Amino acid sequence: MFIFLIGAAIAISTGLDGNKEACFQIQGKKQTLFQITYVVSGFQEENFSMTFFSPKKNIIKQITKQKEGNHKEIMSDDGMYEVCFKTLDKYYKLISFDFDFIEEDEFALAETMDTMAKDLKNAYRSMQTIQHNQHYQNDRETEHARMLEDTEKKLQWCSFGKMAALVIICISQIYMLTGYFKNKTFGPSV
Repeated sequence: MFIFLIGAAIAISTGLDGNKEACFQIQGKKQTLFQITYVVSGFQEENFSMTFFSPKKNIIKQITKQKEGNHKEIMSDDGMYEVCFKTLDKYYKLISFDFDFIEEDEFALAETMDTMAKDLKNAYRSMQTIQHNQHYQNDRETEHARMLEDTEKKLQWCSFGKMAALVIICISQIYMLTGYFKNKTFGPSV
C-alpha cells in the first residue's frame, strides 16, 4: 500500500494486518529537517520494523523490534522519500505516526529570532507533541480494550469447558462407584 503525503506536520493512525507492509511517500526538499515519530499497539508490539528510503531507494534508516521510535534526518536531495512500516509476525498492529518538516528558511528565521520567539516556537512544538501523544494513547487504549475483550471471551469459554469436564468426571465417578458397591453388603457377617 502506497500513500503520498504532503504537509508540514501529519499525524496518522492506521491498522496493519500480520506480515503486511504500508509505505508512505513524502515530497522532500534538500536541507529540510524531517522527523518520524511512531508508536505501535497490538499483540507483540515489538515485532515491527520501520524503514526510511531516499529518492534513489537507498535505505537511510531502518529500525526493527521497537514498539516506538523517533528519527530525525536532514534531507540530502529533492524528491520522493518513502517510509515503510511492516509487521514481522501474523498479528494485527495499530500504528500511530507523525511526520514533521522544518524547512531551511525556518532554520534561518530561528537563528535571528529573539529569546521570546524561540521559547514560543518550542512551546508550540511541545504542545503539538503532547497532542500527538494523546492521540497515540487514545488509539492504544482502544486497541488494548479490544484485545482485553477478546481475551475475556476466550477465558470465559475455557472456564465453561473446564466446568463441563469436571461435571462429566464427577458424574462418571459417581456412576462407577455406585456400580461397584451396588451388590455389596457392609454389615457384620454371621
